[in-house]
Amino acid sequence: MRTFKFFLLLFGSGFLTSPVQAQDIPMLSSDSVVRMVNRLPDSGTVVINFWATWCGPCVHEMPFFVKADTMLNGEQVTFVFVSFDPGSSMKQVAKFVKKNGIPGTHFMIGNYNMSEFIDQIDPKWEGGIPYTIVLTPEGNRRHEGAFATFSDLWHFIRG
Repeated sequence: MRTFKFFLLLFGSGFLTSPVQAQDIPMLSSDSVVRMVNRLPDSGTVVINFWATWCGPCVHEMPFFVKADTMLNGEQVTFVFVSFDPGSSMKQVAKFVKKNGIPGTHFMIGNYNMSEFIDQIDPKWEGGIPYTIVLTPEGNRRHEGAFATFSDLWHFIRG
């Protein structure tokens, strides 16, 4: 429950959507995303994945997140996906999410200066996507690039 409160505090209840409809993916500013990744939850685990529909490795690993969500049912794990698709692709992204049953909360990032944004998220991030962050009360873990197998993602989430 505290993980959910974490997102309510960060974005307000109007931003959380489930299930995704074609017009339901909110656009976030880069500042909002930076605040999200820099705030640890009071309890539970938050998995944040930066991706895009045009990114082959991103699309390839999405079924791993679907499977992880199923296996973690009942645990305090929240999935958040931030799409780098252009804002004009909002309906395409929503259709992709719905068609593939991608769990969690979904956002699209608004206008941003890519190099500045990446440095604010993680100065060690070279800018490649997918990029996944796991936030826990104890700290965070970050992974650049696609997970080759479900097992790789599973071990990353579980720490």
